[in-house]
Amino acid sequence: MSKEQIGPLSERELELVALLSQGLSNRQIAAELYISPNTVKVHLRNIYNKLKVRSRTEATIVAVRMGWVAIDMPQSEGAAIEPKSILPEVAPDTSVPGEILLSTELARPPLARWQRIYLALSAVLVVFGLWLIWPRKTERSEPFTDRPVHASKSSLGQVSRWKALAQMPTPRGRLAVVAHQGHIYAIAGEAASGVSGAVEVYLADADSWIRGADKPTPVTNVGAVALDGKIYVPGGSVSGGQISGQLEVYDPDAGQPGVWTRAKPMPRAVFAYAIAAHEAKLYLFGGWDGSSYVPDSYRYDPQEDAWYPLDSMSTPRAFAGAGTIRDRIYVVGGYDGQTELATCEVYDPREDTWEMCPPLNAARGGAGVAVIADTLYVIGGGWESYLVENEYFSPAQGTWKTFPSPLLQEWRNLGVASNGTFLYAIGGWDGEFLAVNQAYRALYRLYMPSAIGGDSSGSAE
Repeated sequence: MSKEQIGPLSERELELVALLSQGLSNRQIAAELYISPNTVKVHLRNIYNKLKVRSRTEATIVAVRMGWVAIDMPQSEGAAIEPKSILPEVAPDTSVPGEILLSTELARPPLARWQRIYLALSAVLVVFGLWLIWPRKTERSEPFTDRPVHASKSSLGQVSRWKALAQMPTPRGRLAVVAHQGHIYAIAGEAASGVSGAVEVYLADADSWIRGADKPTPVTNVGAVALDGKIYVPGGSVSGGQISGQLEVYDPDAGQPGVWTRAKPMPRAVFAYAIAAHEAKLYLFGGWDGSSYVPDSYRYDPQEDAWYPLDSMSTPRAFAGAGTIRDRIYVVGGYDGQTELATCEVYDPREDTWEMCPPLNAARGGAGVAVIADTLYVIGGGWESYLVENEYFSPAQGTWKTFPSPLLQEWRNLGVASNGTFLYAIGGWDGEFLAVNQAYRALYRLYMPSAIGGDSSGSAE
């Protein structure tokens, strides 16, 4: 098996393979990597799939042959063991992917009857266990739409910083999710019934949902930003796959349940764009224009009701995410029509210039992005494999780091918004449209006692 025939492993997967080669159990590997045993299982499934193998032994053997891990073999004094006598050969014409033929150059003593029975029973239990945890294959949908198929539901991991909240009333994906005045707005998207204009509002204090005014133009593959008390939702794809160039604006405070109006249409109708806000202006990047993936960038000024073209990204893409950290906007991930991307580009609104930033650890299309405390969080995404870990990036540190996901299977085209110290990850797709509403505590507030006017209460003595 050549290296080109093996899907590339991520840095975390290489770490796991190295521990696998030491004979560690799932629980021991989890302890070494500070992740849950369930996360280890999902990583193993991805590794087996990429390496075209079926077991730990086969994965280790392939890793040794590729030079990813080294195994020290004990040798008796004066004796030498040739590599070919201990490494297996891969069958060149086998019909079973990953089938391995073991070398017969090393003589082995016959197993006792009880050992053969024990191994047979162990093999049956292992096969049954793998059958229970192995993900069911789902049909891969088109880039611009999801449709329900028969699939296993995701398991919600017991991750301490994640908390399951009241579910969204209308399960859907490819929606816009935005925080405004302490509430979370879930707008439009795609549901089992088709393209939706639903507006549902999550009240964080009450852990409940209320209905807002439906969006006049039902759309999917959209995003939104909140500017000066209003929510702006540009473009999107309408029923039938057509593209809307409308910019619709929602005012939640204009009566109950709010009022929609229209602003100046987009200079170029697109959907599946990345969107961010900076200094009370809307910024829009990339997307699909009906014929191609585009690198175009635009700024919308609500005060002038005008759109302005900006310098383009270096990478044409859609299904990317964007977030603003201080005076710069980070655009990460996406899909270019061929593959998912780990690309990270950062835009300077004052200079109208782009530069590259460190790429994601894993390519992600259809991820949700939000910012808390100068840290960019990227949640979900992934059409080509399950991504069981999310990522965050701090420009001050300059590196991407991972944090757990509460869903242990695919989770894409969700909406993510930050509200206070929490990230809210809502809806999406996992073989079916999701109503999930998960909150991640990104920060903990610490209240320190202080002495006021000579009062020493709260002091530590």
